[in-house]
Amino acid sequence: MHGGNIFAGEIFLSPSAYQTDTFPTIEEHIKPPPGYKRVDVILGSFADYLRKLPVVDGLSAVKDYKNRQRVAANDSALAAVIPVDIMDKPLWQCMDIILVFYADYLKQNKKQDEIKFPLPDGTILSWNDWMKGSRPTFQGLNFKIFNKASPDSSAKNYKRYLNCIFEYSGTQTFFYNYPQVQINDLKPGNFIVKKGPKGHAVLIIDLAVNEKGERIALIGQGDTPACQFYLLQNKQGSPWFKVTENEYPGLPIRKKMYWSGLRRFPAFE
Repeated sequence: MHGGNIFAGEIFLSPSAYQTDTFPTIEEHIKPPPGYKRVDVILGSFADYLRKLPVVDGLSAVKDYKNRQRVAANDSALAAVIPVDIMDKPLWQCMDIILVFYADYLKQNKKQDEIKFPLPDGTILSWNDWMKGSRPTFQGLNFKIFNKASPDSSAKNYKRYLNCIFEYSGTQTFFYNYPQVQINDLKPGNFIVKKGPKGHAVLIIDLAVNEKGERIALIGQGDTPACQFYLLQNKQGSPWFKVTENEYPGLPIRKKMYWSGLRRFPAFE
């Protein structure tokens, strides 16, 4: 199977800009090293969805939302690019683009009731409520949800819903409001959030294991300013990072990420 349905979605990406049947999937393009095999995942799960995301087959620069080069094609930290149409989407930053993938997965799999995300104080704003006219208002120290708009299930209104989440909820919202994950329970689809005012988020795309139980992970990120999502590469030139008991995973990025920031979506399989 080539490509991913995200690129044919009604609001996310432009089919005219990317012909996804010409791209291999992550699972097809990036094989585990000798002695390792991918962990089993549930068919139709978020982990399965991530494996089927398309990647550019060959060196490609990472572009930002103004079509400027963000990461050069020959950058030593770049393994592969997910050809997301990021043009004119300045809100699709590091954590936001992870939410885009997860929301798209839920929508594709007819799990609309699970499209719900926290605002900074923990108040949940769901697509179902937004679609019926609910809108958040900040009062005092918390958000309140009021019914103040007409019902609207259109693609444009869905985009407005996601943009509202992106505008209000930064990385710290998900650090504090989503469940912490221990490293021994790491699964594809989990993500790491950096705590603090200069936060960041990276996504665990896939995991592989050998007979000794040693694990390695594919890890990817978006960034600020908003840019295409891309897979990272370690100093040895491999996209697979060792999962150890060290405090941090040693990613080739400026912001040091700690395993203590490992989180997952509440409805995770």
